[in-house]
Amino acid sequence: MQLKTWVGAGATLAMLLLSGCAPMTKVKDVLADKQAYMDANFSPDKLAKDVVQTVNSADQGPLGFHTMVFHLSWQLNDDDKNKTVAIDQTISMRNVGGSIVQHQIDDSRNGVPMSQTYWLSYRGLVVLKGQQLNVGAAIVGIPYVVKSFQHFDAANSPAASGTIDYQFKVGNAAQFMNFQSGRETCSRGSDYPATKVNAQLAGEAHDLDCTSYNANAVKVHSTRYVYLVKYGVAVAVHTEFATGISDARVTSVTIE
Repeated sequence: MQLKTWVGAGATLAMLLLSGCAPMTKVKDVLADKQAYMDANFSPDKLAKDVVQTVNSADQGPLGFHTMVFHLSWQLNDDDKNKTVAIDQTISMRNVGGSIVQHQIDDSRNGVPMSQTYWLSYRGLVVLKGQQLNVGAAIVGIPYVVKSFQHFDAANSPAASGTIDYQFKVGNAAQFMNFQSGRETCSRGSDYPATKVNAQLAGEAHDLDCTSYNANAVKVHSTRYVYLVKYGVAVAVHTEFATGISDARVTSVTIE
């Protein structure tokens, strides 16, 4: 799946790496104990205090699960059958307090691992800190992180128009200035049974159709999420980039 990625100041990042200011983590060390890496680097205390305060002030939760594991089957670029690729994705979610979710996302093809992504998110909808690694690479890159919010709506409290809006500054974790601006706006669809997404899910669900914009207010991509009301979390099932349109179906879910 084409995930949301944010590009920081490349020259600054390169200088930090070369100067030794940024720690260089080996991919093989991450893969040796993924949960330990997650806990050390993707817990809420690794976020800016103002970011956590903004999230908690708007929406303290709770989430309706301790852990959830989604298995999805993605068809990438299914708008062009000459480019369509099938990807299997496993999303392991963990409740880490309030409305903040810890994610480990594993992408594979033909049973062969391709990449892993680590997130802290607001209900699976807004990535607060993220990092993607290629399992064949030597070194892990620096994570990107939300530095501040200029506008933040609770996912379960849309405006009268049925929309929710997020405006923020983002950069890599080592960056201390020249942050990029980003925005995501979402429109809420009608409720339907969550069993339509997968028979193992309970309660109601609704679609959130979201559009992401860059610092120039130009559309970057759009994403459709399924928001699962009972569990208080969103899962992406459709993306539209300039390079292609992709769709997923949830094949199984495990809930604890």
